[in-house]
Amino acid sequence: MNHAPLLSIIAAVYNGEKFLEQFFTCIQQQALESYELILVNDGSTDASVAIMEAWKEKLGNVTIIGQENQGVSIARNTGLAAARGKYLAFPDIDDLFYPDMYRTLLAIAEENQLDVATCNGRYIYEDGRPAQPIFPPDRLSSTPVLAGDVWLKQALDSRKFLHVTWLNIYRHAFITAHNFHFEPGLRHQDIPWTTELLLAAQRVQYTDKPFYDYYIHSESVSHKPDTDDTLIRSAHHYMKILEMLEVINQRYPEKVRRIPACRWQIAKEGLGIIHTIDQMKDVEKRRGLIREFFDRGIWRLIWKNAHSLRLRWRLGRRYFRLKKELKSG
Repeated sequence: MNHAPLLSIIAAVYNGEKFLEQFFTCIQQQALESYELILVNDGSTDASVAIMEAWKEKLGNVTIIGQENQGVSIARNTGLAAARGKYLAFPDIDDLFYPDMYRTLLAIAEENQLDVATCNGRYIYEDGRPAQPIFPPDRLSSTPVLAGDVWLKQALDSRKFLHVTWLNIYRHAFITAHNFHFEPGLRHQDIPWTTELLLAAQRVQYTDKPFYDYYIHSESVSHKPDTDDTLIRSAHHYMKILEMLEVINQRYPEKVRRIPACRWQIAKEGLGIIHTIDQMKDVEKRRGLIREFFDRGIWRLIWKNAHSLRLRWRLGRRYFRLKKELKSG
């Protein structure tokens, strides 16, 4: 039987023909001695499969798993179930990661017996705007080994933390021991995933070296123009995220007590839902979403977690406006 690889790289692929050549080049340039690449074809209808098969011949240690289109969360779960590596990584195929990324993260993870090793990256804009660091170095600099909740507090308190899976590698046994998985069908599921994972982790280390370019482009689902229906779907996703974050906070009460920002992020994302409602043009659809917002208990959840006077003032102004719109219907 083959020895387990040091790293399992798991990637969801859906109609990625424009990005796969760059992705495979990034993988090849990692020059890793012990890894496996697990590609989950999530129902692609373009030339993605042919490209993956061609690169499988070149690289050898590639597994391609096919499934009907079910979204990135289920694709990642499928890859996770097949992974054999000591550590796990979840890059996006339309981004670029530098040759030293996984070697650097694996080195600090092995040396310090980490549950999570994480790094910095850059936002790259299709429209030509200058690249920006994901975590500004003046807000978040490299750390020694920290408890996960200590790093989460530091990261959230910076107000510049981005909940993502792709800047990190994870110790497989840690993920398995806690039965962590990605929430099916949920956009932005990295928010609850990262929050709970860091609350549970005992050993985390961050390097502020930028190893990853996150490409913001027009074909990204999260950056397409919104309609009322897509705004409603977005609001539903964030309502679910707030409910998940509340449950997570209740699972780790002592740690969350030391991290007020765990509650702050619920209130902040709640304000985002209200902003989404404000963007809707159809009066009846907007009223229907407002009604659900209150009936589902999302408002109570947001208000409960808004502990600062500034947040409560911002929320209070919007509360009366939303209630007035409901009554006018």
